[in-house]
Amino acid sequence: MLKSAIILAIGNELVEGLILDTNSKYMSQRLKLAGYYVVRTETLPDNLQIMKDRISVALQDADLIITSGGLGPTEDDITREAVSAVIGRKLIVDKKLSDELVQRAIKYYGKSAESVSKQAMIIEGATVLDNPVGTAPGQLVEVNGKIILILPGPPSELIPIFENVYDKIKADDSLYTRRIKTIGIPEAILMEEYKDIIYSDPNVTVATMASYERGVEVRFTGPISLKDSIDRICDRLIPMLGDSVYALDDSDMQDVVYKLLKDNGLTVSFAESCTGGLISSTFVDIPGVSDVYKGGVITYSNESKMKILGVAQETLEKHGAVSEECVREMVDGCKRLFNSSFAVAVSGIAGPSGESEEKPVGTVCIALATPTKIISSTHLLRGDRNSIRRRSMLFSFDILRRGVLEWLGLREISKK
Repeated sequence: MLKSAIILAIGNELVEGLILDTNSKYMSQRLKLAGYYVVRTETLPDNLQIMKDRISVALQDADLIITSGGLGPTEDDITREAVSAVIGRKLIVDKKLSDELVQRAIKYYGKSAESVSKQAMIIEGATVLDNPVGTAPGQLVEVNGKIILILPGPPSELIPIFENVYDKIKADDSLYTRRIKTIGIPEAILMEEYKDIIYSDPNVTVATMASYERGVEVRFTGPISLKDSIDRICDRLIPMLGDSVYALDDSDMQDVVYKLLKDNGLTVSFAESCTGGLISSTFVDIPGVSDVYKGGVITYSNESKMKILGVAQETLEKHGAVSEECVREMVDGCKRLFNSSFAVAVSGIAGPSGESEEKPVGTVCIALATPTKIISSTHLLRGDRNSIRRRSMLFSFDILRRGVLEWLGLREISKK
């Protein structure tokens, strides 16, 4: 039987909408795999009475309660106080920990305020969870067979602490999940044409998530005892979907492209206009990407397209910057500039202005240079400026992925 969990995200900045609560999304996904059903997530202000009330209710409703935020050194950081009051345990200053936090603050910031020692206030009987990034440690408290996990708010601090304690909170009856990520096939068609396979085991939970910026994802979930059945469904479905499947499980499009290039000793470069460096920025988030990434240029203006990439002025005057003719010259110049195996160029109208009758907002042209040829395509994308830019990035990676697969296939044929 699944255990239940409640996540309480604490902070006025969350309630007021100044920052997004990405922690709850992250932990909800991880808890599902750890055998927990997340009953609810709540956003609470830095108000002691409200926090006490909601923590009390959460203890009645769930086996695991996780708080994020409110562990700093200032007066409004009162999560420790709220939890200790609810469970009736004292807060005790850990002198050794206090000294360590002071030294850590001096190391990071050059000095330490007296209030830093507040972060060494530990709930009686709690396990201290080391914070490898910041100064505020987490705490794990067991109360009548239930667990309260107290974590700092910054994701860069919360995630490593959560991962370090993950095995300790894992339920015995954990879940097993597989994810198939697709592009180029509408959700309705995917679920209709392949329903006999997708729903072949009634005990497996099936869910889909369609995103204009990420394609369609199909998730299969069940208790660990259904692992073999879930794997069989995926093993049957993946070959039938062919190259519409761009990634599996936790991988994203850029991860797949990176591995494809690295495993085959290939390199890539990018020439970006409307995406403004988004493709390169996303790609370099991958550790070790320097093995395959030769470089990129942002040629936003016509002048830069001509000077850096060698696009002909006549091409721009006759066809415009948003044209297949332009991106073909951009990608050719980019490939030569960086001497890469492959290159991608993108130019488009992300809006909200700049459109014409022939080229409305959302018109995006993408070109790919392979070792043997240049291919290009034009897309009409919908959404706001950021959606169009992110969709352009996804298409660029996908065109690169398909191009590399095609070239590798032709290369294998030529060797035979």
